Amino acid sequence: MTKIDDMLATDGAAAEQTDVLDPLPDGVTVTRPNMTRPTVVSVRLSGEEHARLAHAAERAHLPVSTLIRIYALDRLDAEQRQPGESVADRLARLERAVFSPPD
Repeated sequence: MTKIDDMLATDGAAAEQTDVLDPLPDGVTVTRPNMTRPTVVSVRLSGEEHARLAHAAERAHLPVSTLIRIYALDRLDAEQRQPGESVADRLARLERAVFSPPD
């Protein structure tokens, strides 16, 4: 590791161990809700795709990463509710609907 990597690792570890020093208002507790989701997934997007997601996230008052997680998990849930139909099946159905000659 380089010197900067060592400094970042040391400072990061210290930050994780630091308690809130200023007194918090009554009824406020410190939480780390994402600690139950330790896996990070990185996705490459075009500028336009990111802008679309950022705009949708702004409208929903959510961070982009939360919106992506909601969309992905919602899609997985939908696929589980229709277990017989794969992504390829849905794509084939869509292609038939779009490219079939009109009756």
